[in-house]
Amino acid sequence: MKLIDKYILNEIKIPVIFGVSLFTFIFLIDIIVAMMENIIVKGISIIDVMRILSFYLPPILSQTIPMGMFLGIMLTFSKFTRTSEATAMSAVGMSLRDIVKPIFVAACCVTLFIFFLQESIIPRSVAKLQFLTAKIAYENPVFQLKEKTFIDEVDEYNLYIDRMEGKEKKAKGILIFQKAEDKPFPTVIVGEEAYWKDSAMVLINSKFYNFNDKGKEVLRGEFDEKRIPLAAYFSEIEVKVKDIEAMGIGTLLKEMKDKTPAEKIPYKVEINKKLAVPFSTMMLSLLGVFLSIGHHRSGKGANFALSLIVIFSYITCLNVGMVMATKGIIPAFIGVWIPNVILFLLTLFMYKKKAEVI
Repeated sequence: MKLIDKYILNEIKIPVIFGVSLFTFIFLIDIIVAMMENIIVKGISIIDVMRILSFYLPPILSQTIPMGMFLGIMLTFSKFTRTSEATAMSAVGMSLRDIVKPIFVAACCVTLFIFFLQESIIPRSVAKLQFLTAKIAYENPVFQLKEKTFIDEVDEYNLYIDRMEGKEKKAKGILIFQKAEDKPFPTVIVGEEAYWKDSAMVLINSKFYNFNDKGKEVLRGEFDEKRIPLAAYFSEIEVKVKDIEAMGIGTLLKEMKDKTPAEKIPYKVEINKKLAVPFSTMMLSLLGVFLSIGHHRSGKGANFALSLIVIFSYITCLNVGMVMATKGIIPAFIGVWIPNVILFLLTLFMYKKKAEVI
């Protein structure tokens, strides 16, 4: 590798890392806000929250790396232009093709890395994320329970908690309806206080009331302690990564074999997305060079704004295409790949335009 190629690659490292970090943080904001609520309100440990965020990173990085490459390269080559390094490269006989050669090689390597993320790292990461969130819910049921909210998703139980108190989040004022298939009226259980143990609620000083088929009370009693299992409720925890997004291309192809044509559409859209997004890295990287090199008056702010316009235009076109493809309005291939075609044409146009002056 030529010395100048090594220099260019070395110069883009920090800006690219900055770009990837910036867009990753933007994508993580929604998750971070939810995690902060869990730390402050529900008592989840910071270590568990950090582990959850780490498992969210691979799916997000597969989308933000192309964007970060684009922004980082734009910042680097705008600096080359301002410091006349781009002019010096041309003066020593380097053509535009020579200048972008190391960028293209780097983009190809990054594209392969994104494929590796999608096929190997992301499926494992999402599986660990689902396991960890389930484990946290079992160990700390307060993770999902809310005050003054009626919960009817716990097998044969309907549950209401008036309030949570203290660091241990003990429940106060508990009302439970225990349903039975052979009885029209549920057993009513009222508890003064409850604590959590092994994904179950343990009621302290509780009373129960049984009713006959006519709704008349026939039996009442008291418990010093009463255990209410909540495993069925806590086994389903929202993870902001769809199951289909966690699959590799090979798994998606296997899963869609026995599906109906309508059921295959989401799989086709996801397969095309997993191909189109990594390949966009090459075009965005080259476009970053062509948009920034030679513009002496453009500063960091202008290039940053331009990069945001290009990136969010690409994301918008991609999302619109995916929605239209998912609804069956257009084929999945066309819906997902049109943004890449637009990128390719724009990159080709800018290359021809810059090649005339460099």
